[in-house]
Amino acid sequence: MRRTVAAITLGASVFLSAGQGAASAAAPDRLTIARTGTDAAVIAVPSRRNTLAVGSRLNGAVYTWSKGDPPCDPSGSTVYAGHAWRAGNGVADRWAQLRPGDRIKVAGCAFEVTRREFWSAKRRMGSLYSVSGPPRIVLVGCKADDYSKRTVVFARKVEHR
Repeated sequence: MRRTVAAITLGASVFLSAGQGAASAAAPDRLTIARTGTDAAVIAVPSRRNTLAVGSRLNGAVYTWSKGDPPCDPSGSTVYAGHAWRAGNGVADRWAQLRPGDRIKVAGCAFEVTRREFWSAKRRMGSLYSVSGPPRIVLVGCKADDYSKRTVVFARKVEHR
């Protein structure tokens, strides 16, 4: 029951702005973060009533909008949602530990964390989606120790080193 509630809560919190995003042919395979040990399959999902239809896999998967901006585009934002779980088996459990400069890799591109914030679970997140502006990714997950908050991590695209 608790896992279902966590999945619904996260899914209900990631809102989409209608009409944004370029359709991508296929979701990138993996999202990896060395600092947190994250190695997750990327699963493209639809939206339902302007809400990202996040799946129920706790560990090893992140979810992205199937019509969202691809992560390696020269502009725009790609959002990835993952679950955190108090028991410690969620993909987003350690995202709160990310700091500026940490690296995230997805779809053959590298991203560098610029900031990490904690948002209310009630805050709409549609503003995170964009097809314009500098290329970036945004990670969104429940805060493992406080489900009323979300960990939101912003990262900009960088050249591979």
